[in-house]
Amino acid sequence: MNRTFSIIFFLCSLQLSAQQIFIEPVAKLTSSLDRVTAVSFSSDAEMMIAGDRKGNFQVWDLNELRPVTNNKVGDEIIFVDFLSDNDEILIVDEDGGLHFFSTSNFQKTRFVSLGEIPELVSVDPEKQYLSYVNKNDELKVFSLRAQMQQAQIRLGDRISKPIYLGYDRFGQQLAVMGQDGTTLMCNPVNQNVLREVKLRSNEFAGSSSVMHAGASNKGSDLFVTGVQEVFIPKGGVRGGQPERRNSIIAYDWDSSNEVKRIRVNDRVDEIVLGPGPAHIAYYTDKRYRVTLVDLEQGATSSEVTLDEFPEVIEISPEDSYLAAGDKNGTIHLFELQRNAAPQIRITKPPLNRNLAESVVQESTVEMQGVLSDGSKIKQVMVNGKEAEILANGKFTAQLDLLPGKNRIRVLAQDYQSNTAFKDFYITHVPQVELSASGNVDYSNQKRVALVIGNADYAGAGALNNTVNDANAMAQTLKEMGFEVTDVINGSYEEMKRAVYRYGTAIRDVDVSVFFYAGHGLEIDGVNYLVPVNADISSPLDVKLKTLPLTGVLRTIEYANDDGLNMIILDACRNNPFPTGKRGGAGLAKETPPSGTLIAYSTGPGNVASDGDGENGLYTGELIKQMKKPQRIEDVFMRTRNSVEEISNGAQQPWEEARLKGIFYLKY
Repeated sequence: MNRTFSIIFFLCSLQLSAQQIFIEPVAKLTSSLDRVTAVSFSSDAEMMIAGDRKGNFQVWDLNELRPVTNNKVGDEIIFVDFLSDNDEILIVDEDGGLHFFSTSNFQKTRFVSLGEIPELVSVDPEKQYLSYVNKNDELKVFSLRAQMQQAQIRLGDRISKPIYLGYDRFGQQLAVMGQDGTTLMCNPVNQNVLREVKLRSNEFAGSSSVMHAGASNKGSDLFVTGVQEVFIPKGGVRGGQPERRNSIIAYDWDSSNEVKRIRVNDRVDEIVLGPGPAHIAYYTDKRYRVTLVDLEQGATSSEVTLDEFPEVIEISPEDSYLAAGDKNGTIHLFELQRNAAPQIRITKPPLNRNLAESVVQESTVEMQGVLSDGSKIKQVMVNGKEAEILANGKFTAQLDLLPGKNRIRVLAQDYQSNTAFKDFYITHVPQVELSASGNVDYSNQKRVALVIGNADYAGAGALNNTVNDANAMAQTLKEMGFEVTDVINGSYEEMKRAVYRYGTAIRDVDVSVFFYAGHGLEIDGVNYLVPVNADISSPLDVKLKTLPLTGVLRTIEYANDDGLNMIILDACRNNPFPTGKRGGAGLAKETPPSGTLIAYSTGPGNVASDGDGENGLYTGELIKQMKKPQRIEDVFMRTRNSVEEISNGAQQPWEEARLKGIFYLKY
C-alpha cells in the first residue's frame, strides 16, 4: 500500500531537498521610520516591530497590514523583541537604555539603564535574560525579571571586533564570535568559558579569513557565518589586489566543527538562520536583493529584489514571514511558502486552498494534476511510483491510502534533469471503526522515536519502573515501524547529544515520538528533565545541570511541521531535590508547537507514583491503548480514563495538542 513519504528521491543522480521554499511578496510597509536598524516578530507572527537610527519605532498588525502605534525612545535603536508571551515589547537603544512597552496599549511600563554602551545584544530562548558585549570587551548577562546583572565574563584580548552573539536551543550555551573567527562558548549561568575555537576557512594556503556576520536560531544544531577569505593566487597578485572568495559556513553547536560550506558571489553582510534548520537568508549591502539558500543542497532556493539597499533582515519565529528593512525606512514583507512549486497544480481530489488538504472516506483514490509546461516534462513520480502522463501536461495516478493523514509528494523532471516537487495531503477517514489486521507494513511511513529512561540517580533514590517503562515503550514503537534510539540512565551530555541527533532524524518525517520517564522539575515556570548524574542542591543547579524541555520543543518545532509529533512525559515523580521555593511539584503547563501533542502522566503541579508493578501505571495503560487501531486522540483519552479509574481519581493524566490532521499509530 502507498502512504505518506518523507524520503529523498534520487533521479538521474539528483538529490531533492525535503523542502522547497519560495519567497513571495506580501507588502511594502512604508512608514515614518528613517534607516531601519532592528526588526522583530511576535512569536505568533501577528505583530511586527521595527526601529530606526533616530530612535523611532513602529508596530504593525500583520493580519491587517497596518501600523498600530508609532513612538520614539530618543537614541538609535539597536535591538527589539517581544517578551512575556507577546504581552510586552523590549527596545534597546545605543546608550544602553532598556525600554519596555505593553502590547495592550503600547504605553511604556518601565525603563532600565544598563549604565554602559552595548555593542551586541541577544536574548535567550526563554526571554528571561538579555546578554550583551560592551565596549570594554566584557560579556554580561542581565536578568530581565530581576532587572539586575546576572553574570559577567571578561573577554579581554581573546575576541577581536565581535560580530555575533547568540544562544543555543537550550539557552545553556552562549557564543560570541570575533571578526577573525575566534569564538568563545560560554555558560551564561555559571560564567564559565566552555571552549575557545578558531573558525577559519583555510581553503587557500596563506589566506586570512574575515567573518562579517553570524546567526543561529532556536531550533537548529548549527550556527552559521559569512566569511570572506583573502589570499594571494598562485600566479601572484593581479591588478595590485589579492583575491577574495566569499562563503557561508555552518558549524555544529556541540563541537564547533564545520559541517557545511557554500560558495557565494557576494560578501555576506547580514545573515539569518531559517526558515527551519536547513535554510539561511542573507544580503550584501552592495546589492538590492535578499537571497535564500538551501543548506542541504548548497544552492540558492529563492531570491527577491528590493527598491533600496537592505539594512536588516529577520524571519518570524514560526517561519511564515521574512522582513527586510531598507535604508529608506521601508519594510519589505515576504511570505515563505513551502513546497509550492507553481508549475504543478493538483486538480483531483479538490484541495483546501490554504492547507493543500483533502478528506476522503475511500482507501483508494484517483489523483489528477496538470503541469504548466507539460511538453518539456520527461517523468512524473507520485510517492515514488511513476504516474501516467496524458496530453496537454496532464498526469494521473492511483493512490492507496492508510487511515489518517497521508502526505502525497509529486515530483516532475524535465529532459534537462531539472526537478520540481509539490506536497499535498489526503486524510482518509474510515467509515467504520478499525479492527486489528495482523501484520502491518509500516515501511511507507517514516517513523522516528527517542526514548529516555532514567532510574539510577546519583543524587536521589533510584526509581523503580522508569527503565522498564522506557524499554517497554521502545519495544512497542519498534513493533509499529519506528526507528528507535533509546538512552537508559542518561547523563547530561548523553541526553543533550541524543536530542541533537533526534532533531536531525525527524526532519520531514510522518510521525515522531519523544518519550521520557524519570525525574522532572519545574523552576520559574520552565520544565527540566533530570539526568542521572545531576547533583542538584539549588535552583541554579537545575538550570546548569538538567535539560530544559523547551529545548526539545524547539527541536520538534523546527524539524517536523506537517507530521504528527508526540511528547510523552512520565516524569511527574515526587521531587527529591532541594530546589527551594522557586521549584514546584510536578511539571508546568507547556504550549505545544504546531503539529504536536504533549501528554503528561498527571496534571500540572501534581505528582504520580512510580508504581509497584513491572511498569508505571500511566505508561502501562498507554502501551495497551497504543496497540489498538484507533485515532491518536482516542489513545490518550482512553489511557486517561483508565488511569483515573484504576487510581480512584488520585492520578489524572492530561494532554495539550495542536495537531494538524487525523493520525493513527496502529492500523
